[in-house]
Amino acid sequence: MKLIDPLMQREWFQYRFGWAITYALPVALALLLLSMGEVEFNADGVEGALPPPQAIAAATMAATTGLLVMLFVLTGLVTVVGLARRDHADRSVEFWLSLPISHTRSFVVPMVVHLVLVPLAALLLGLLTSVLVCAVLVTRFHGLQAWLALPWSETVQLAALLVVRVLAGWPLAVLWLLPVLLVAMLLFAWLRRWGLVVMGLVLAVASSPLGELWGLKWLPQVLGELFVGAGRSLVNGGQVVVGDENAHKVIEVLAQAPAWVLQDILASLQALASPVLLGGLVVAAACFAGLVQWRRRGASAAV
Repeated sequence: MKLIDPLMQREWFQYRFGWAITYALPVALALLLLSMGEVEFNADGVEGALPPPQAIAAATMAATTGLLVMLFVLTGLVTVVGLARRDHADRSVEFWLSLPISHTRSFVVPMVVHLVLVPLAALLLGLLTSVLVCAVLVTRFHGLQAWLALPWSETVQLAALLVVRVLAGWPLAVLWLLPVLLVAMLLFAWLRRWGLVVMGLVLAVASSPLGELWGLKWLPQVLGELFVGAGRSLVNGGQVVVGDENAHKVIEVLAQAPAWVLQDILASLQALASPVLLGGLVVAAACFAGLVQWRRRGASAAV
């Protein structure tokens, strides 16, 4: 941990301002617009009809949490893709090479921070923030009493189950997408931004009729399976069915939810035995070895 802590602290000190802006700016704009701007509803197919407080609360909390997680995931992807070259612009790579920290840790720790820890922290922060945004919107249209009367006990239970499911599934989703990410990182290390252009051109050709002619038709199919596997790591689905006759009974839904979460997690773990994932991990390992070799050349690798 003594060798990992400096790397994690470095990510915090280097990106904390950007993380703060990524969080504060959209939340401030949302609160301002929802408090003073015009909000239109379309409930039961009637434009201008006012939905019940429960519907407003559910939509607001889901949208707020999803938006924040999406923003932090996008910023994390941008950071990780350029990870190999970020120390070469200011020659700080020479300082990090002087420390007793392996090249493997120099890549793994930042990747874990930006791809796993930060999105999960954004999920928790988004859930907490969504309560505030929900309070503003529900109070504006139904009053404070309506917001206080919402079924907060059941909401907290559902939020806790959601957190458990994402905590278990998010690292698996990252594992499914690791081959794509490491290929992008290696190409960016070799060719800078042109690496992403090359990657995009290859995918475009593989998806075109030329892909079948040149034997690249398998590439979009493999990528599709990797993305589908990542999605199923978060929601595998199909284990518990809540019919229309009891969908409105929150207690019955909550009684089924823990079993569904457990079965869904187990199904996601079983899906890891996919040959596509195993082959992708081999590619990811080769790309990671290439990144380590590229970094081992040190400051002379900057071109």
